[in-house]
Amino acid sequence: MKIIYFILFFLVTIGVNAQTRLPDILSDNMCLQQSAEVQIWGWDTPGQKVVVDPSWGKHSQTITGEDGSWLIRITTPKAGKTGRIKVTGSTQQTIENIAFGEVWLCSGQSNMERELGLRKGQKPIVNFWEEAKKANYPKIRMFKVATVASQIPLSNCQGKWVVCNQKTVFDFSAVGYFYAQALHESLSVPVGLIQSSRGGTPAEAWTPEEGIDEKLREKFKTLETSFQLDSNYYRTALDNYKNGLIEESPDMPESVSLLRNKYKKLSVLYNGMISPLTNYTIKGVIWYQGEANVPSWKTYKTLFPNMISSWREKWGIGDFPFYFVQIPPHNYGDKYGMPFGVPKIVEAQCEALKLPNTGVAATQDIGTFYDIHPPHKKEVGRRLSLIALHKTYNKTDIVYAAPFLSSYKNQGEDIVLQIETPGSELYLLSAAIGGIWAFHIAGENKIFYPAKVRQDGNKIRLNSPKVKHPVAVRYNWANNANATIYNKQGLPALPFRTDDWDEFFYGE
Repeated sequence: MKIIYFILFFLVTIGVNAQTRLPDILSDNMCLQQSAEVQIWGWDTPGQKVVVDPSWGKHSQTITGEDGSWLIRITTPKAGKTGRIKVTGSTQQTIENIAFGEVWLCSGQSNMERELGLRKGQKPIVNFWEEAKKANYPKIRMFKVATVASQIPLSNCQGKWVVCNQKTVFDFSAVGYFYAQALHESLSVPVGLIQSSRGGTPAEAWTPEEGIDEKLREKFKTLETSFQLDSNYYRTALDNYKNGLIEESPDMPESVSLLRNKYKKLSVLYNGMISPLTNYTIKGVIWYQGEANVPSWKTYKTLFPNMISSWREKWGIGDFPFYFVQIPPHNYGDKYGMPFGVPKIVEAQCEALKLPNTGVAATQDIGTFYDIHPPHKKEVGRRLSLIALHKTYNKTDIVYAAPFLSSYKNQGEDIVLQIETPGSELYLLSAAIGGIWAFHIAGENKIFYPAKVRQDGNKIRLNSPKVKHPVAVRYNWANNANATIYNKQGLPALPFRTDDWDEFFYGE
C-alpha cells in the first residue's frame, strides 16, 4: 500500500511540476534570422506533445524524447513587422516582440567583450557618450551570454534579449554595436547580436573537443601533470622575492598561467558559452581574439582554422561568414621572448583566410602601443561591416580589402613588391613614421637593414646601400610598427614578410 501511495504522490508531483521550458536565447525581444529555416527547442516531460504556433505561419508539433527535449523547425518571414510565438506543452510559453533580420554572433576576448560604457583600468571608447546618446535603435536587438566555463557541452546559457537604446548600449560590446549600427543603416533591416566573449582567454578555450589536435591535447596533459609542483615552486619563489631573498621576480610557469584560470582550459568556453547557441540560426560570426595566443602563435596557425571549421560543423548550416579583427600593434616587449609578437600572431591569424567565407579587418593604424585595449572601437566595427556588406550582402561597390603583397622579385640592388589594392589604388605614406622604419630588407646573410622606398604605381621599390643583393623583405615586422601602406579609402596593409627564417639579425 505504501508503494502505491508513493507512486501516486510521485505522479502527482510530476504533474504539478511539469513545465514547458525554453532556453534563455529564445525569449522576448529576440531577433530571428529572416527568410530562413530556424529551430525552436526546449524541454518538457517525456512523451509530451508540444505545439509551436508562430503568428506569421502554420503551427507545428512534436513529441518530447525520453530526456524531455524537443525541437521544431519553422520558416521565418522577411524583415518587416514583429512577430510572436506561442509554445504549448505541459504549460504555455509566449515569446513576444520578435524581430526578423540579420543575426550575428560576436565572440572573442577582451577587445570584443569591452562594452561601450566606462570600464576601470581601460581608456574610454572614443566618443562613447555622444554615440550612446544616438543609440535609439528599436530594430537592433542584443543578447549577452553570461560567462560560464564548463567541462561538458551545455544546452542552455544565461542571458536576455534587450532592445538597443541609450541605456542598454552601455553594457554591450562596443565593436558589436558599431558593427550592427553600420549594417542596420546600410541594409535597413533589424540586426540581432549575440555577444559571447571573455577577456584574457585563448582560442583553445573556445574550441570544441573535436577541434583540438592531439599535439595540443598532449601538451595540456603534461601541464596538468606538472601543475602542482610548478605551483609550489612559483609560490615559494614569489615569497622569496617579496622577502628580499632573491633579486628578480620569478617568471610564472606556463602550467600555472594556463591552469589556475578556469577560463583558459581546453574547450571550457565553447562548452559553456557557444554550445548552448548552436541550435540558433545565425548569419555569421565576427571575432576579435588572439592576444592571449601571442606566445603560442605557431599553434594558432592550425588551432584558429580548426576552431572555425568545428563551429561550422556544430551549427550545421554550411560555411557561414566568419570575419575577424587583426591584432593591432601593442608593446609586448620581450615578454614570452616575443619582440615580434604582433606580426607573428597576425601571420598566424591569416592562415584562416584559406578557409572559405572568411575575412580580416586590418587595424595596423589604430592600435595603441601602450594599451592592449585600443579605444577606437567604432572604426573596428566599421571595417568589419565593410567586409560583410561586400562579401555577404553583395554590395560590391564597397571597398573592404586591405592592400596586400601579391608577388615580389629581385632586380639588381632593388627588391620590387607588387601590391594589390582590390577596387582601389595604392597610397604609400613614407619609409618610416615616428623614426620607426616600416621596411627592412636582407641578403643571403639574413641581416635586415632599413630600406629606402619608392612607389611606382602599385609597385614599391626597396633598396639599401648595405644590402647589395636583397632576397627578403619585411613590412611592419615589429610590435611598435606604424602603417605606411594604405589604399585610397584609408585601409592599411597588414604586416608581412617574404622569408620564414628562424634565425636572423637586424643591423643599423
